[in-house]
Amino acid sequence: MKIPNIKLIIAAILILIVVIDTIIISRLQKKIENLTILTYESDSLMVVNPGSFREPKVLVTTEFIEKFSKYESPFNDSLSFSELIDKYIRNKWADHYGAGRGTREKKRIHEGIDLFVPENTPLYPLADYGIVTEVSDNPHYLVEVEYTKPNGDIGTSKIEYGKTVRIMYPEGIESIYTHLNEVYVTLGQRVSRKTKVALTGLTGNIRNSGKPSHLHLELRDKNNKSFDPRRRLHFTQGSINNFIDKLSLD
Repeated sequence: MKIPNIKLIIAAILILIVVIDTIIISRLQKKIENLTILTYESDSLMVVNPGSFREPKVLVTTEFIEKFSKYESPFNDSLSFSELIDKYIRNKWADHYGAGRGTREKKRIHEGIDLFVPENTPLYPLADYGIVTEVSDNPHYLVEVEYTKPNGDIGTSKIEYGKTVRIMYPEGIESIYTHLNEVYVTLGQRVSRKTKVALTGLTGNIRNSGKPSHLHLELRDKNNKSFDPRRRLHFTQGSINNFIDKLSLD
């Protein structure tokens, strides 16, 4: 019986591997050619080839932006932010962002808005994807806030927020829910619009304020600075696809 030539067999296998690799690389190349990458360099918007990047990059699709940059009611009731304000704000000055708080020696502002919903109202994330970045089941949980001294200097003090949930969204901003009765999420948990994260309640400094149960809602930026939720949540008509269409990339 004739023994097969081992060298020929190895050569045939190597040739087959090369052919298969060539086919795979060709298909990958075609997929890469379908990618259009927008970046920003030298004060200009640029369209670049995927192979031009020397360092790892995270690419975000237009579908991702469209899906996860839209914000909805924390009560999952389909109300717009304007409708929430009309329905649940009691005092158009005191309950909004920026209202005066603290004492003469430690002046600070209200860093969120107060939405007066019934106690134990279920709460949900503002967007369809988020990560829990802070959570406390302590009814006396303290959060550090800034205040202004009479001479204009800035100091910090701790305010009793009570049970708290903080969620980071893909846009890079975070929402904070405070004064909660129950917390249902854990640190680092991924959440969606269907995730019940907490119940509104009467924990924290609300107990001594004489106010009924409500949701204290804050928005914070990457520097942990609060900003008026009305500046972001009122706007719902953004569309990255509308922008891409106008670029005429073809």
